[in-house]
Amino acid sequence: MSVHAEPVRRAWFPGVSLRELSDRAVRILTAAIDRPHVGVALDGGGYPLPLVSRLRIATFIALATGVLFLPVEAGYVSSELLWSLLLLYGFHAVLTNAILIVSFTETGERNADSLALFLVVGHASSLLVYLALWPTYPGLVGGVLTCLLVGASILFSWQTPRVVTIAALVCTAFLAVGVTCIPDEVERPSFIVAWIALLVGGATAVGCSRLLALLRANLEAGQRELTDLSTRLMSVQEEERRRLSRELHDEFGQSLTAVNAYLWLIARHPEDREGLQNRINEARRVVSKTQTAMRELSHLLRPSVLDDFGLVPSLDTLLKGFAERHQIATSITTDGLPERLPAEMETALYRITQEALTNVVRHARATHVRVALSAMGHELRLEIEDDGIGVPRKNGSGTGGTGLIGIRERARVLGGAMTLTSLRGGACLRVQVPLPR
Repeated sequence: MSVHAEPVRRAWFPGVSLRELSDRAVRILTAAIDRPHVGVALDGGGYPLPLVSRLRIATFIALATGVLFLPVEAGYVSSELLWSLLLLYGFHAVLTNAILIVSFTETGERNADSLALFLVVGHASSLLVYLALWPTYPGLVGGVLTCLLVGASILFSWQTPRVVTIAALVCTAFLAVGVTCIPDEVERPSFIVAWIALLVGGATAVGCSRLLALLRANLEAGQRELTDLSTRLMSVQEEERRRLSRELHDEFGQSLTAVNAYLWLIARHPEDREGLQNRINEARRVVSKTQTAMRELSHLLRPSVLDDFGLVPSLDTLLKGFAERHQIATSITTDGLPERLPAEMETALYRITQEALTNVVRHARATHVRVALSAMGHELRLEIEDDGIGVPRKNGSGTGGTGLIGIRERARVLGGAMTLTSLRGGACLRVQVPLPR
């Protein structure tokens, strides 16, 4: 914390840190620049500012830079160059204010990208004119141009071809102005160093734009995956509700109706001992069948064995039921597992295995499924391998269907990762998650 700023803070803002003050200043500035979007920008969960808001921020930065540099430079230039310098700074102020004012109009908001390009090109041109008028410090001009290129590529999120074009034009113009206006051999070495630094700055700006493009593409792909996963989860939820409704109506409703009918007959003909015993037996059979159906439904929703005995017995029960229902041979192997894992990890691995088995039934055409669960060091590995037709070429990277997206998200929540590999005779899904220490 600055020793000079601390007394001011204590006098004017007691109990508030400098960081809190800077955060408040940024919020106030952003609100002043972009009132219609400030709620989205600051409180909307990290949504970026629109381009027109970023353009207004850039104009404020440009105006502040001019206000800071003009008094300093005015004291060092000769009287012959002072008026030229004032005219140049006047152009800087007029250009910046004009773009700021236009940005608040409907036309300016629609053409914010063109205004941003005009702002950068205008300031780059004024800096080159500055170099031609006062070539004593080419390193200063080169440094400001570097900041301009890098800042514009990041703040405006320009595409790489545009940044390459602007950087090439600025570097070429800087070289041409320097060669024309710096004939003195004493100044040439500093100019060459400044030009090399500007080339590096231009390359940095191009790299930043390329990196931002890759990050945006990854973010958009992640958002699409999350949207697909959300759609899939809602679809699965509705399907589960529909199936539960059907099970309750068809299975339990019919069973209770039958029991009610038997009880009615028993009450209607209590003297028929033989028929009474038969109806009682039939009612007991229906109740037993209903209890079995209820246990199966309860196990499907949340297997009690998972809470009572842990992951391995639950997977063993799951695989036995899977083999009976689909006539697909199964096997499970374990190695080095602790007695119990955290509840959220056991649930996630169980659901991952469930989803993987569902994919095997739907797509693999397999006759055997092998599940392997092992702990190596501080990592737990779950492998589910089948002898089916393998992974289609379009999904060979393991980024395909929504089922795989759900598996990958469950693994990611645990701090792990999922890979899907197509084998010569089947496919292998591998999930690796860190073990708690």
